[in-house]
Amino acid sequence: MLTRGDVSEKQKKSKYLFKDLDTSKLTMMSFEEVVKQCQAYINKVASNFYRQVEDVKVKREMTERYVIEYVETEKPDVEGYEDLSTLRNDLIEEITQYGPITEAMEDPEIDEIRANGPDQIFVEKHGKTEFWDKSFNDREHMEKIITKLIRASKVRLTPKNPMVNARTIDGSRVNATHASISPYGNPAFVVRKFKKSTISPRQMVHNESFSVNMFRLLSLIPKADLSWMTVGPTGSGKTTLNEMLVKQIDPLCRIITIENPTELRLVRHRNNDPSDRIINDVLQYESVSEDNQDSSTATMENLLINSMRQSPHWIGPGELRAPREFTTALRAAQTGHYLFTTLHAEGDQEAIFRFLTAYLSASNEPAELALRNICAAIKFIVFQERLADGTRKVTSISEVRGSDGLKPFVEQIYRFECQDVDEDPVTGKVRKIVGRHRRVGTISKSLEQKMLKSGIKRSRFEFLTLPVNPDEEEDYNADSIQLGF
Repeated sequence: MLTRGDVSEKQKKSKYLFKDLDTSKLTMMSFEEVVKQCQAYINKVASNFYRQVEDVKVKREMTERYVIEYVETEKPDVEGYEDLSTLRNDLIEEITQYGPITEAMEDPEIDEIRANGPDQIFVEKHGKTEFWDKSFNDREHMEKIITKLIRASKVRLTPKNPMVNARTIDGSRVNATHASISPYGNPAFVVRKFKKSTISPRQMVHNESFSVNMFRLLSLIPKADLSWMTVGPTGSGKTTLNEMLVKQIDPLCRIITIENPTELRLVRHRNNDPSDRIINDVLQYESVSEDNQDSSTATMENLLINSMRQSPHWIGPGELRAPREFTTALRAAQTGHYLFTTLHAEGDQEAIFRFLTAYLSASNEPAELALRNICAAIKFIVFQERLADGTRKVTSISEVRGSDGLKPFVEQIYRFECQDVDEDPVTGKVRKIVGRHRRVGTISKSLEQKMLKSGIKRSRFEFLTLPVNPDEEEDYNADSIQLGF
């Protein structure tokens, strides 16, 4: 197959066809083409530090340096540009600016940006939705920004392809829809930003996401090789919580994760220095959706099957969605591998039944046998919610103890109990959900044995075996226990 360069060379050599033509124009790119090439260059040469840096100013400066490096190295010929300095400045503007949402994209406190039309922009900050006071000039301006947002993923939003999932050049997730499917003729998009810095257990205890004793239990789950599911609604912080739990695993235990897109930041460096060598055995894959258009076989199901052949101790599918993904994940958990994953569900038992329903959609097993296998494989369910005051809390930690027929046995060890709501007396807005975490159960005898066999001293989990005292108070003083990874 001839490349653009091959065609250009043939054109230059054809004296008959191009006798009086300036052949230098034959190899010129359009500005759109050079933007794509520049972004591809950045994706290729960007350092690991660039991908993880959160500081907005540092990120912008590094991006600008990559653009300058690209222009000086490649010296592209672009239509309408006679000097490289003008091209360089326009590329920096095109790649680092997003019109009215530029500030929102750069604000580390904003987690999500939603636009339902040119003048309907909302942002999510500290768990609460706010109206953004800037707007796009018109629909055409908004569509141009959407193109910039999704360009790095090599997808196009068109009437024939009116819905796209993509990522920005810095890794934020984008979902966009074309104006043709809107009754008001408006395009729309959602940008979900993922913080590049890790929230420590100490910060989460300080924020009362969970108590000190709850963290002690959570940290024992991966250390004792107990497969778990993190469950909750969208935006409740499941990925952040899973990342914290996975980092409690011994660095030399092999971990394979499969996500779409990749969100977990698990690679660890000696002395926490990104330029130093990697010290943990982790392999991360990024899957494509079942309906991908590039015919890639790297689906969640196929990568799960392949990962079982790569000697993993732990397998972590980011989120199970399709029925066959559930069957493959359960097979992995039954064949000597340990599993962690996330699910959208409204509680611990609901998570079990959602797993069962999806599993039975792709399996002919009797429901009772399937439920027994699920309850034998998954040992803990951690339920996380985002409350009306914007806080994210672990609202229950439950041990799965088996099943009887179609009834799963799920024992809650901890739960969050709401007591009241503190409102602003003037506006009536929710200021704080008043409540407390409580230990409401004890771990099973079989789990005690599992922890001991895993090399965990009894003194580290003995508090979970004592009878529940109604007056027992949870401690949120993070300094009272050795936290960290």
